Amino acid sequence: MRDTGEMVRQVDSAWQWARETLAVPATAVAALAFAVLHDFVGRDGDNAWWVLVFDVVLVLPLFLRRRWPWGTFLAVAAIALLQWLGGVFAAGDIALLVALYSVGAYARREAVVAAALISQLGVVLAVARWAPSGQVVTSALGMTGTVTAAWVIGVYVRTRRAYIASVLERAATAERESDQQALLATAAERARISREMHDIVAHSLSVIIALNDGAAASVQSSPAEAEEAVRLAASLGRQSLGEVRRLLGADQEVAASDRVPAPGLAQLDDLAASVRAAGLAVDLTMEGHPVEVPPSAQLTIYRMVQEALTNVLKHEPEARRAVVTVRYRPTEVEVEVINDGPVGAVPPTSRAVAHHGQGLNGMRERVGMFSGTVEAAPRVGGGWRVASRLLLDEPAGPR
Repeated sequence: MRDTGEMVRQVDSAWQWARETLAVPATAVAALAFAVLHDFVGRDGDNAWWVLVFDVVLVLPLFLRRRWPWGTFLAVAAIALLQWLGGVFAAGDIALLVALYSVGAYARREAVVAAALISQLGVVLAVARWAPSGQVVTSALGMTGTVTAAWVIGVYVRTRRAYIASVLERAATAERESDQQALLATAAERARISREMHDIVAHSLSVIIALNDGAAASVQSSPAEAEEAVRLAASLGRQSLGEVRRLLGADQEVAASDRVPAPGLAQLDDLAASVRAAGLAVDLTMEGHPVEVPPSAQLTIYRMVQEALTNVLKHEPEARRAVVTVRYRPTEVEVEVINDGPVGAVPPTSRAVAHHGQGLNGMRERVGMFSGTVEAAPRVGGGWRVASRLLLDEPAGPR
């Protein structure tokens, strides 16, 4: 199939080259051959050589008819006028029709109208001098029809060329737009995967590190607690690995028992339990009457709580408790995560995360899909507060 397409393109390219390169000289040669055959086959007279001169001179400008169509037409018309003044009848006048066609096909619209008027004037002059007696009207109508046909064909070719160029341009534009859409979709998918990987890896590593630190500290005094901490770290690692595999589309290679669905509101209890095991007390509260929350919104809520709790573990070492509150509204869901901490302490790392960190930027992008907002700031009484609001019945606006 590829070879066939390449062959078609080569044939089309060869035809295009032949049409652009050979059409002009071939037309001029054909016009000259027609004029010579018409004027010299079976014709006698002393002016035969003058006729040949006019045939050649009338045809020569046609070699420039595509580059300078209007100038070519004027040159041929001027030579034809000299021929008429000299009373020499030469079939090389056919060059006027070719030049008129070229004006219609390649020149400006004003030149097309002017060329048509000049050609019609030439018809009148030719009929007045060379039309047989009694056939003036017939000759005028025939010559006028021939001139009109050449003019119309040239305009038609011009219009068709413009139409084809427009179609090709639209096709090229559509292809470029399709490529751009594909690039945008690829970029959006990469950004989504980046956010998911950040949320999964950052949270898992933070909790696993905290669990292993706790296990190392208690392995001598409380072997049972150390063993439990290591077991929880291993379980969280396997869970995170399953999420990464699901995210990267490798579920087909994973056993059914290892597959992990996208987390949502139902998994908030497990999330809170894993953070508690790392040493941070977490209170999870659900307020209001539960409403239908789309899976994408549930994932957004889960990732926001996960990011907020991870930041507490990473950047608030003195925090001892965090409170997660999910409030259901008829058309929205509010999420709030607050943690305690020393009054007035604003760690530099937390400040950076609150304003420029990838985690908060990821939160804003996720919540932005639901026309929501995210707030992150230190609390007056110490610690931090992260809150967001997701509108469930209002699609995100243009961004």
